[in-house]
Amino acid sequence: MKVGLETVVSYFEGDTMKREDFDYLQSTLPPGLKGVFKGPEQRYRFRNEDAAEILATKAAKKALDKANLSPSDIDYIISGNTGGKYVLPMVGCYVHNKLGFRKETPVLNVATCCSSFIDAFEVAWNYIIAGKYKKILVVMSSAWETSGGGGRIDLTDFTGVLMGDGAAAAIVSSENLKCEFITYHNRTFGELYDLCYCAPKGPVHAEMRQAKDQPAIGNYLFTAPEFLPYWAEHAEGFGIEGIQGALKQANLPLKAIDTVLFHQPFDMLYDMWMEGAAKAGLSKDKWKHTWQKYGNLSNVVIPVNLAEFSEKGELKKDSIIALLAIGAGFHAPTMLIRWLA
Repeated sequence: MKVGLETVVSYFEGDTMKREDFDYLQSTLPPGLKGVFKGPEQRYRFRNEDAAEILATKAAKKALDKANLSPSDIDYIISGNTGGKYVLPMVGCYVHNKLGFRKETPVLNVATCCSSFIDAFEVAWNYIIAGKYKKILVVMSSAWETSGGGGRIDLTDFTGVLMGDGAAAAIVSSENLKCEFITYHNRTFGELYDLCYCAPKGPVHAEMRQAKDQPAIGNYLFTAPEFLPYWAEHAEGFGIEGIQGALKQANLPLKAIDTVLFHQPFDMLYDMWMEGAAKAGLSKDKWKHTWQKYGNLSNVVIPVNLAEFSEKGELKKDSIIALLAIGAGFHAPTMLIRWLA
């Protein structure tokens, strides 16, 4: 049985933030990043208390409409959010209620940071193969300036310039497929547990005016000083090793890869993945991203890019696409898909 995506969509709302809107953070850059750290040219920021919920609901509705389905056609929901007004519950039950899904339709919330969407595809794939469910909605959102949630940014920390808001939704099934799943391969790097995470703390620079625009305690993105040296030593292998592992499971050669869609945390980080892959024989021109347009969208980067590049006609029929999701916590899955549209 072929299982894959019946549809995949993205959704954005809010203000378009420009790079210069974050110039006030230049003075906070560590010495090694002064003059080289810029952040994306723009990104969306939706400043609404219910941003995570609104974005997720509208993305889910867009996916259902595009597939000509109703909530009664969906028998399982997998959801997640980075940011949002609550740490718990996550947005799945909100979407469930707002769009009128059947009470018997379960909701599973996934919180594996930037890897969440790819992990959700893996879970949905196995459920459908097992015959338990037929059509599964996957919906997630990223909203960085609400007061609660699992990823509230610190507006006085230079890493905040990287993050963007948005949402994506997809329907996993065995019918009317735009693409089929080929294989899923994962690596988890537990040694990075204390080096990159979100944790409660106050603003790094409490003296800044922007500190007054956020709660005294939030779940802020954090990178330890040891992170960048670790990354410099190991990052070149992070991308290609995941791709090679997925190819081995599928019994495919490296030359089979036509496109790589990947989590885009920060260009100075993912450039190293591309460099390592190029050394192994995977050309840099096969890596597609929207970094300058959206920045780091956390858990929704890959489905956003799937939706965008497919709409532009840049994903060719029968092409093999690697979905590479390396995120905070360094649970790092890679999924191979075949584009059928």
